[in-house]
Amino acid sequence: MGVSENILHPHLYMTVSSNYLAIQIEQLENFGFPRENALAALGIGEDILANPKARIEAERAEHMYQVAAQALSDPRIGIRVGYKFRVNDYQKTGAIYSYCDNIGQALELNRRYQCLAVDVGMPEYRIEDGRHFFLYNRYEAAKDMHHVMGAVFGAWATMLRWLSWAAGQELKEAHLMPRAPEDISFYEEVVQCPIVFGMPRNHVEFHPESITKPLISRDPEKLAQCVALLDKVLNLSHEIETLRAAIEASIQGAMAEGYVNLTVVARRMNLGERQLRKMLSQQNISFRNLLEDERKKLFKELHARDESFVSIAQSLAYNDQAAFNRAFKRWYGIAPGQYEATQSEAS
Repeated sequence: MGVSENILHPHLYMTVSSNYLAIQIEQLENFGFPRENALAALGIGEDILANPKARIEAERAEHMYQVAAQALSDPRIGIRVGYKFRVNDYQKTGAIYSYCDNIGQALELNRRYQCLAVDVGMPEYRIEDGRHFFLYNRYEAAKDMHHVMGAVFGAWATMLRWLSWAAGQELKEAHLMPRAPEDISFYEEVVQCPIVFGMPRNHVEFHPESITKPLISRDPEKLAQCVALLDKVLNLSHEIETLRAAIEASIQGAMAEGYVNLTVVARRMNLGERQLRKMLSQQNISFRNLLEDERKKLFKELHARDESFVSIAQSLAYNDQAAFNRAFKRWYGIAPGQYEATQSEAS
């Protein structure tokens, strides 16, 4: 993928904001999963979580939920956390959706601002055959992120149910992708309307008259204040994602030529090294972490093609096999030879 494609489609890189993730970690604590365990599963420290500009890979968040689900013996932990999420917890903007004129406006703002919190799909309001739906189009790459998707669904389903009630209507029906569990009572608590499981997409259906019915909590002045703040954050987020995308593309090109470091990447971006360092510092982006992530991502692709570790190390532009082995141990906690043995046993 070239630089221009990355810049045009920055959100193909699935991330969760540090603010949003911090709220989820707090909820996991309430369910009995210790904070330090969550950070360990994420592979990050408190400094990253405290950085309001930081974005964490959605893959890491999914791993955190998998560890929590196993520890708590709760396969629905993602949707439980989402159900506890409240809009006014995020960015301290207040209940922005309740300030809207009607549900239709709230749906549009949800589509506009959701990427500030979590970026693993796209919410959409759609009318089909006279029926009104709010659905969640997930990126194909997110198909295995069951817990993250559950957390997102739990959050917006709760918000939409509340808005529908405030407009004088309940939700009409919900369709969920998972197969129906033996006990569906929790799902019924989340949406409080008839549910159909095993469907090709997640969506909720509204009564048509509820879309434009004025909300009793609408407040144009507070809404304007929230929109101004979130637009500012949104613009900053786009700047960060665009810079990340350009650097990642340059890292990929440098690796393909066999040598990669900050100086080489800056030169490929037509920047001076000092200029790139300043840009990274301003956005609180770690070049080392970006390089590590790109190498690990490429490793997975090459290993899936059954390439040898020696060949992979060269493709990742490591100077020697020992440097690759050290990096591999950081990624997986074991040496490459041990990893191969576990893969063989699994197959």
